[in-house]
Amino acid sequence: MDAGSDDALKQLHGTLQRYAGWLDRERTSVMVRADVRALGIAIDTCADPTPLLQTLDVNIARLPSGELRKMLRAAAGQIRRALAKPR
Repeated sequence: MDAGSDDALKQLHGTLQRYAGWLDRERTSVMVRADVRALGIAIDTCADPTPLLQTLDVNIARLPSGELRKMLRAAAGQIRRALAKPR
């Protein structure tokens, strides 16, 4: 991954992390925040984030329906698309 795409990916993760920080304190929200942290570690260490994104999607789907859930899904989708781009 080149420096430009790495920076863009970290910026997208920062957005996802900010949205996750807005979640409540119930169990599902805690799981989503943990998934986002694990995704950040995978991005930083150049590990494969694909299984982490799948787990994140499952836990986002467990959140109550609403605007924040839509924002989290959109941010996760942007990360997925950034990772799918040829390097």
